[in-house]
Amino acid sequence: MKGRRRNVYKYLLFDIDQTLLDFNRDMAEAFERMYEAAGFHAVLPISPDVRERYNACNERWWRRFEQGLCTKPELYRSRFVDFFREAGLPPRDPDKINALYFEFLGQTGTVFPGATELLASLSAQYPIYIVTNGNASSQKTRLQNSGLLPYIRGCFISETAGAAKPDKRYFDYVLSHIPGAAAKDCVVIGDSLTSDMCGARNTGMDSIWYNPDGIENTVGVPVTYEVKGYGEIRRLLLGV
Repeated sequence: MKGRRRNVYKYLLFDIDQTLLDFNRDMAEAFERMYEAAGFHAVLPISPDVRERYNACNERWWRRFEQGLCTKPELYRSRFVDFFREAGLPPRDPDKINALYFEFLGQTGTVFPGATELLASLSAQYPIYIVTNGNASSQKTRLQNSGLLPYIRGCFISETAGAAKPDKRYFDYVLSHIPGAAAKDCVVIGDSLTSDMCGARNTGMDSIWYNPDGIENTVGVPVTYEVKGYGEIRRLLLGV
């Protein structure tokens, strides 16, 4: 566990995907179900190469979105337009394909082992809020499916906030909707350096970088704490 000494916070702002929920697994399941339902498998059987091509297109457009270079609708459409072209698939209506993908994604909600217990213990002492850039409809149903909602006071989705992580305007929106909250009272907990940690820095909040794979901080964004597991988060915030 790397970082400064333990502070006292009033509110916890948790990211969802790859922090509490296994988005990589959920995304792969939703993508494969969409791929089959849309009939793509008859043209090009699904394979690791097909999955990797989509993942690369998806990641590329999410990075553009986080940098403010495209809107969320442009992200949703363009990732599939690029994927069709790069995979050699016949063009399809990207809006319909995106809607089909989100329909299947909304049926998932895989919780990482230990996440439920972590929120259960933390929620006894702290109000917990979700901060996410995910799709509004699928994120809500995924949270419902996960069983985590009893431990969460509220969920702030970028599509309804009018801005997205790491934009300071997004976190200002979050603060304005938590009665009495100030940046110094909050800590952002998430896995993404470019979204969660940069957002915390932009807003003057402390941060806990959840880094279970021990990846290098190549972005250079300062983090208050770096942890590899839920036990370290529990010790930081509860002292146990």
